[in-house]
Amino acid sequence: MKYTHAPADIVFLGKDLDERCHFYFRQHWIRLFWPLIRVITWSAFVSMALWLSVGIFGVQDASLRHITLIFLAMTWMLAHLLFLTSVFRHFLYIVVVTDQRVHRIKRTLVTHNDHQTIGLQMLQDIHKSQHGPVQNLLGFGTLTLEAQETVLKIHFTPRIAEKYERILHIKEVERSRNKHNAL
Repeated sequence: MKYTHAPADIVFLGKDLDERCHFYFRQHWIRLFWPLIRVITWSAFVSMALWLSVGIFGVQDASLRHITLIFLAMTWMLAHLLFLTSVFRHFLYIVVVTDQRVHRIKRTLVTHNDHQTIGLQMLQDIHKSQHGPVQNLLGFGTLTLEAQETVLKIHFTPRIAEKYERILHIKEVERSRNKHNAL
């Protein structure tokens, strides 16, 4: 099986020098579905309001027409700015699986960064869940990684069955390697 997204030299905050990256992934594209629907709806609203105010009713007062156009332009710009932040947020959320740990890195544009890590050797249980026909058809779901007192949920995991098997495989390989090195 050919694996993509496995650069060994990937650098990220919190990576140890002896850690080797196996693969990384972002959330499933369906995460952008509702922001896309929202921006299309607001764009349709602005287009309809522009058509009504300029085309059908033909506002005669120049200052009222300018205020209406500025309001509609600002509404359109705000809707697209919100969509753009959703796209940036999608690309700044990444999960990196190394030979020692699983890192969930949430970066934001301005306010804060969130980095959660769970060690593969400390991992007690891994669950994968897919609820509903949409998740099953599109192949995404939630991975839940449990260690002593830590639970790390990775929502909207694409190709969840493949990611689940690969994490289990990496965990077993590293466990057998550690046993071999201890002897």
